[in-house]
Amino acid sequence: MKLRLGLILLLFVASAGILVWLYYAATREPRSPKGSPWAETLADLDACCRRKHVKSVQYDHFADIAADEKRHTAERLFRAMAFSERLQENNCATAILRLGGHYTPPGKIVIFGGTTDGNIERSIAYERQAYAGHGGADIRRAMERGNRYAARMLTWGSAGDMRVIALLEHYRQEDRNAPDTGRFAVCPNCGSLYTSEYVDCYCPACLTDSERFVRFE
Repeated sequence: MKLRLGLILLLFVASAGILVWLYYAATREPRSPKGSPWAETLADLDACCRRKHVKSVQYDHFADIAADEKRHTAERLFRAMAFSERLQENNCATAILRLGGHYTPPGKIVIFGGTTDGNIERSIAYERQAYAGHGGADIRRAMERGNRYAARMLTWGSAGDMRVIALLEHYRQEDRNAPDTGRFAVCPNCGSLYTSEYVDCYCPACLTDSERFVRFE
């Protein structure tokens, strides 16, 4: 009899404890979730992804226009640029996922038209403005956080912007009556873009063997 009474008392105490715990859980102030230590870097990677995505779509469109105008060097250059931008977008998107974030490409993109000469000028102006807009601040922020991986992806993207500007300006300065013989190569790892005549035996940015380069010839 005493054993039965003790068991009932024990069950009563346990039930009361559970009720108290449930009441406390329901009425306590919710804890504010801790922000990701990479929140700022994730935002920078996302901005890089979106910029690269928009440019890849735009450059593919400019390549179609150049093809219609039979400007074959310009077409190959725009195709190579679009491919490079997609690779760098993918690199940054992969970094976002590895750091616990999520990336969704832009759903609506405004496409510009015009002649190839006008598109070259428009592209140079846009690239210069975009490059000046971040000026390496995103890379510095990643390094300050100790995230060398993200900093490397952002560095590849920034270096890609500079190469695009240089190649566009070189093309603009060429004689329009010169033969359309320009050829280009893109590193499949970091997205670095080169003219085929100046390709080294490996990519200076990521040491990928040049035999793996994607050629636009």
